[in-house]
Amino acid sequence: MPGIQVVLFDLGGTLLHYEQPPENSFDVINGRALMAFLQSAIRGGARVPDPELAGRAVARMGAAMEARARRTHHAFDVQEVIREGLAAVNVTVPEDAWTPAMAAYYDAVATVAQPVAGDASRVLETLAEQGRSMGLVSNTAWSSAMHDADLERFGLLDQLPVRVYSSDFGMVKPHPSIYRAALDRLDVAPAEGVFVGDKLDVDVAGPQKIGMRTVLVASPYREENDPEIQPDARISSIDELPALLEAWDREMEDAVP
Repeated sequence: MPGIQVVLFDLGGTLLHYEQPPENSFDVINGRALMAFLQSAIRGGARVPDPELAGRAVARMGAAMEARARRTHHAFDVQEVIREGLAAVNVTVPEDAWTPAMAAYYDAVATVAQPVAGDASRVLETLAEQGRSMGLVSNTAWSSAMHDADLERFGLLDQLPVRVYSSDFGMVKPHPSIYRAALDRLDVAPAEGVFVGDKLDVDVAGPQKIGMRTVLVASPYREENDPEIQPDARISSIDELPALLEAWDREMEDAVP
């Protein structure tokens, strides 16, 4: 049995790229998806006199909810953002138009998803061959169904049987409960796991506070540096992960008296 028994991954920026600035920043992605939502809603009977005004109202609501999440660690989902944002400008979408409108929204988001550099599918297969269990913990306002479909499309879903999305869980990283939820489902202690992600605050500082090792994957879109937050290791590509974990296994085995 390996010393590192469980590997928990972040999703966006670690296994799949959604945000790809500047062309596909989150603001651009959400704006494009909201326009798809509104076009579908209008076909379903919604009255939207000024789609641009509606879009700005939803964007403001999203920014407010994101700021609240940073302060309180309470999660939100995009349907909540859209409902409250549209309500602020007196736009009502018929209930029977919501499902196709949200489908149009998520179709627009899913089109930008791309795998990260390297071969994530092969990496997950190798980790499984090494005897490790795997899971995913992601901060997202988007639906778990959309993310699961994207993971399946890129051949990653089956290797990640435990998936904790903040939009379902109700709390966001770096709140300790969201990491513990995944560890509990995999029946391991924090010291037996490692968290792999691309952001220092939520993928390194948060897991470290509950006793996990951490690996920071370099992002092609930004640099992550903070002298007060140091990952246990940095890798330039997900492909480097299996060898790193095997080296840690050997260190742990050698440390046993």
